[in-house]
Amino acid sequence: MRDWTATAEAYDRSFATLCDGTAARLLADLPDGQLLDVGCGTGRLALQAEQSGRTVTALDADESMVEAARRRLRRTVLRAALPDLPLAGSSASAMTANFVINHVGRPRAALAELRRVLRPDGRLAMTIWPAGGASWSALLGELFEEAGAVLPPPERLPAGEDFTRSPDGLAGLARESRLEVLRACELHWDWRIRPEDLWAGIDAGIATPGAVVRAQTPRVRDRIREAFAARTGDLADADGHLSFPVRAAYVVAARRLNEKD
Repeated sequence: MRDWTATAEAYDRSFATLCDGTAARLLADLPDGQLLDVGCGTGRLALQAEQSGRTVTALDADESMVEAARRRLRRTVLRAALPDLPLAGSSASAMTANFVINHVGRPRAALAELRRVLRPDGRLAMTIWPAGGASWSALLGELFEEAGAVLPPPERLPAGEDFTRSPDGLAGLARESRLEVLRACELHWDWRIRPEDLWAGIDAGIATPGAVVRAQTPRVRDRIREAFAARTGDLADADGHLSFPVRAAYVVAARRLNEKD
């Protein structure tokens, strides 16, 4: 899957603000007290949890993300990657995995590991990006076509590892891991971001549009940059922000009480 090395600063000012849109809902659907935030990125959701009075343990696979999260958070931030977490079984009563399962190479093994760490009757709240694209990526697709970009082959998991990118698909993955699904739905919100912050993430190679830009010749990259500046300048509101409707697949699951491993 995608390499996030040394992208923390650009990610934090760009696509991390996109992922912020679900954080309040995830925390609202989990019990107070302790929280394990898996795939914490730069620690923005974990910070909200700390500010609400929770005791947070956060972890991420990328060193630059861990370093950024440590600067932001009061409590423990570990460097670790699914499906191998350095945590005791049945040790977490509440867990978040915000846009994590869509980035791992072995989603079923990842869910099995999350279940192992979750306490009986513990709660896991998780999100993924659903199939069908997003309004912001559609805009960038138009710019790539306008600039004559050559699109690299899309990243796909092997057939035996992939799953339907929808609330039902994520819920099915949870059930395969012997988790009880309590809620499966879509979340909707508007993402507001300044064009220069969005471009910072793209230019750093983050997300699919960033990978597309990185795959182009310098001349095509220049054409994309110029087209982006022109189009987003026209679309920005009076405060200099772009606004995009966004949706996510959302599942809350639990490990059944008294269920044997």
